[in-house]
Amino acid sequence: PQLPGIAPYRVVLGNVKDKLERSRRRLELLLEDVACDYDPLDYYETTDQLLEPLLLCYESLQSYGSGVLADGRLADLIRRVATFGMVLMKLDLRQESGRHADTLDAITTYLDMGTYSEWDEEKKLDFLTRELKGKRPLV
Repeated sequence: PQLPGIAPYRVVLGNVKDKLERSRRRLELLLEDVACDYDPLDYYETTDQLLEPLLLCYESLQSYGSGVLADGRLADLIRRVATFGMVLMKLDLRQESGRHADTLDAITTYLDMGTYSEWDEEKKLDFLTRELKGKRPLV
């Protein structure tokens, strides 16, 4: 705050962005079985680590009379992180369920397993659970 021309929130949130990018890259390397030599202070491992700077910004905005800003997209992000963890992507499977079914139909047909959309719920759940637990790509 003592440096003229520098918005403190941009500095804090810029650091959050950088750490999120390193967190994503670290996970990509781990999934590829490649060693990652990032310093643990350079990425987020827990939801609480990500929430800390977000809550700091929120409380600061509130205390300086900028509640309108704090209660907007920042509050939404905080709620999303608190609820779903570091999975920050918006996801609503219901909005495109037809496309999801078409995609799974294409996959199961390609694998000579039948047509996904014709299966009963138990068979669908068994298939999805098995694939999600598997170590190979679906296709």
